[in-house]
Amino acid sequence: MVDINGNDEVRWKGANKLIDETVEEVMLNVFGKRTFERILRIMREKYSLKINKISEKPQVFSKALRRIVGDNSIIIEDLIVESLYLKIGLKSRWKRNYSFSDYITEIRKLIEMRDSIQY
Repeated sequence: MVDINGNDEVRWKGANKLIDETVEEVMLNVFGKRTFERILRIMREKYSLKINKISEKPQVFSKALRRIVGDNSIIIEDLIVESLYLKIGLKSRWKRNYSFSDYITEIRKLIEMRDSIQY
């Protein structure tokens, strides 16, 4: 995803879109539409976090999700990470002391690298 001028921002936006869409997809599958919408409303109102900005603020998302659903948030985060790895064609790589935010940063870099090679 490179524009005519080779703009890295285009690749960055493409990676963020894939991450945000995957977060939405996983959460819809886990919670269903009504509960998912309630969680999003709480994230917007209490944490100023919109669904299309989760990829840019994974630490805020992780903190908000943990406060909303409790310790089970780790399972949701793991499902998101696994789904993202599958979508980019890689096997999940679990690392000790890695946070959700660390995985999102790593996955974004992998997507950007893949996209820069393809174009």
